[in-house]
Amino acid sequence: MVESIMMKNNWIKYRDVTIGKNVNIGYGSIIYPNVVIGDNTFIGPYSILGEPTDSFYNKNSASVEKHDFKKTIIGPNSVIRSHSIIYEDVEIGDGFQSGHRITIREKSILGINCSVGTLSDIQGSVSIGKYVRLHSNAHIGQHSIIEDYAWIYPYVVLTNDPHPPVYSPKGVTIKKYAVISTSSVIMPGIVIGENALVGAHSVVTKNVDDEMLVVGNPAKVRCSVRDIRDENGNQIYPWKDHLKEYRGYPWQIKE
Repeated sequence: MVESIMMKNNWIKYRDVTIGKNVNIGYGSIIYPNVVIGDNTFIGPYSILGEPTDSFYNKNSASVEKHDFKKTIIGPNSVIRSHSIIYEDVEIGDGFQSGHRITIREKSILGINCSVGTLSDIQGSVSIGKYVRLHSNAHIGQHSIIEDYAWIYPYVVLTNDPHPPVYSPKGVTIKKYAVISTSSVIMPGIVIGENALVGAHSVVTKNVDDEMLVVGNPAKVRCSVRDIRDENGNQIYPWKDHLKEYRGYPWQIKE
């Protein structure tokens, strides 16, 4: 018989769960089997870790005893805020931060020091590098690849189905340091180059070369990002070379 334990603060832990030191788990949360939670991690109220995949519910009666739960790993020093759902077969690196009510589906891997904003949806089989920032309400389609240090702003959609509803997925690839601005839509299979910038409300239907600014519907190349200036005439891109605010990036940490 599967062992489930109702803890004093009213959260549920099933068998084969590994919880590190100094872990705080909020009221009403559920930790399914084969979940590993690293040290110094905070899990907000009513969150679910290790949520089972479809096969669990497709049986005549959903049973924790019968389902083969894949391992779910939450790295140490993470903060997962209330009502978040992280499926089984997900690996999240150290220092993860989330907003409220996020969803991360199965077979997704997130590198160290990533953040995922409130109501964002990562649809599964997604690869996300280190220090990636997803703002609120971002939708990341299956098979997307987001490389290190990329920024995804609110209401961005990475699509993956070129002929809906005939599902033949082609994931979007976002290269290192690229920035996708608010309410942009990236079409299936598109590659956004390193240090590229996609302007707000753009619909990107063609690959974007490294360090290019694209804007519009359909998005068109406007210039090199190196030609963009702020209100004082200062160069601001590539942003890594001109970032003044401290955000904990490796190149900002003094020896």
